[in-house]
Amino acid sequence: MENITDRISKTYRVPQECLSETPPMPKSVKIEVTSRCDFKCFFCEHTFSNEKHADIDPDLLYRILGEMAEAGVEEVGLFWIGESMLVKRLPEYVAYAKSLGFRNVYLTTNGRLATPARMEALIEAGLDSIKFSVSGSNRQNYIDVTGVDAFEKVMRNIKHAWKYRGDRKKPGIFASSYHDISNPAEYEAIKKLVEPYVDEHYPLRLYGSRKVNTENGEAQVVEMPSEARRSLQEMLPCWSLFTLPHISQNGFMSACFCDPNQKLFMADLKQVSFREAWHSEKFRALRRAHLQHNVKGTPCESCIAYL
Repeated sequence: MENITDRISKTYRVPQECLSETPPMPKSVKIEVTSRCDFKCFFCEHTFSNEKHADIDPDLLYRILGEMAEAGVEEVGLFWIGESMLVKRLPEYVAYAKSLGFRNVYLTTNGRLATPARMEALIEAGLDSIKFSVSGSNRQNYIDVTGVDAFEKVMRNIKHAWKYRGDRKKPGIFASSYHDISNPAEYEAIKKLVEPYVDEHYPLRLYGSRKVNTENGEAQVVEMPSEARRSLQEMLPCWSLFTLPHISQNGFMSACFCDPNQKLFMADLKQVSFREAWHSEKFRALRRAHLQHNVKGTPCESCIAYL
């Protein structure tokens, strides 16, 4: 089984042949089957958004999946900003994607609704991998970060998924947790709890300028010192524009991996095909700015991941 961190790093390392205004068709795509979410994480744009949240139209989803398969896409993630476990038809969507021949159909979930019955249905539908986002090492700091009292339930759900899969090779079961480099003890505490029940547990850094401070035993949102923040300039050109498009529940192809703002929507898949969207003039112009290492005046100028 390929490690999830190896798969992620392949996406981040943009091959030379993809550094073009019109890169080859992507090998992996994420489609948001719902923009709804049952958490209120302090670091997520969804928490502060006034947008109306809804599920994807099944006919639109099936059409896009068909066009992706025809274009040579090999992997599809049925999620983006929202929580896919809220969608009752999710096992059906997984089975349909597998029927089209996608090599890897995968999910990310906060885990609260990944109940035994839900996970068993997804596994039997052919799910290839699932990643649990675990945002705390105990009940209280989990509540402080997510706004939801679900720590014990999430841990039970992870353990059941691990037990139900048993000796089968699939799905791969993974977990991630946010890692504050100034407080490694918190990450190690989470890792110790989760690692026995997953194939791999790995750290993530928070986007933007905020972090969680748990030094006093209570999670608080504080500003990162400037030296700890990532630089947008050093990340150009951004991998998301060249290797992994994200499609919103209302059918728009976005240039961004973490910001659902409409200013980053490059094409409307209700009006154009997947191929046309990937090579749309709007997308080509934004890629050109990234290749020139100058995104001033573009939607990426105020990227939430780095500012």
